[in-house]
This record gives sequence, C-alpha cells and structure tokens, in this order.
Amino acid sequence: MKKRVVLIIVACILLILDNTLAPFIAVKGAWPSLLFIFSVSYSIINGKKEAVIIGVISGLLQDVFFYNMFGVNALINMFCCYLAGFIGEGIWRDRKLVPIITIFVGTILKYLGIFIIFYALNIHIDLFRGVSTALYNSIIMLFVYKTILRFFDREDMRKAWRF
Repeated sequence: MKKRVVLIIVACILLILDNTLAPFIAVKGAWPSLLFIFSVSYSIINGKKEAVIIGVISGLLQDVFFYNMFGVNALINMFCCYLAGFIGEGIWRDRKLVPIITIFVGTILKYLGIFIIFYALNIHIDLFRGVSTALYNSIIMLFVYKTILRFFDREDMRKAWRF
C-alpha cells in the first residue's frame, strides 16, 4: 500500500511540473513529459504488472489536463508502459541504452496513437511535435534513469513493499 501512495504522490508532483515548468524549457513547441519518462522508467525497472498500474495512473492524471478526450492518455500510457515493462524483464536494468531507446519509441507510439484517435475524430494535431518530444524525452532519460533505478530497485524496498 505504501508503494502505491508513493507512486501517486510522485506522479502528482511530476504532473504539476509537466504543466508548470516544462513549457518554459520548450524547444520549437516541444517539451518533455516528465510524468511519462518516470512511468516508462518505473515500468522498465518493475515489470509488466506494475507497468500497467503506473501507466493507468499516469494516463488518468494526464487526461485531467487533456482537452477534447478523457481516457486517451490512460489507454495509450498503459500500452506503452506495458511494452516497456515487457522490455525491462529481458534486459540488464543498469544499462542506459535500452531505456533511452524505449522512451524514444514509447513517445513516438504515444503520439502516433493520439494522432490516429484524433484523426478518426477529425481533430488535427502536429505529428512533428511527437518526434521532437521523443528526442527531448530521450535526452532527459539519459540523466534521470539511473536515479529512478537506484530509488525503486533497492533490495530493502522490494522486500518491504512485497504484497
């Protein structure tokens, strides 16, 4: 139970940072999604079951500020985090290259999913911004992945938080 509360608190803080500070570091209209970066990192570290949970939590939080549709981010984040959790079960978690590639591909998949859903509803979005955001997310992942790994992959946390 403590683990879920910590996840929700971290996710809320990152959502606030996403909506307040991230637009100030935008490059050509694209800024990183700190909550999505955290969700994918957490999914790689903890596997598929935890990935679905963090994907839904982060997606629902992002949907609060998402115009026109509710549930789109929850569905797409769940899928992307599940994929990241699947990838995380087969890699050495302390390597940086696979998480960077995973966040890049995950961000592209997220924007592609949103683009397809919105295209079907005649709502137009800029697909180029997804590529820029994917590059930005990859750069941020390069610096924060090891910190997230150190915090959420500790032996004492795994034992204390086991259900």
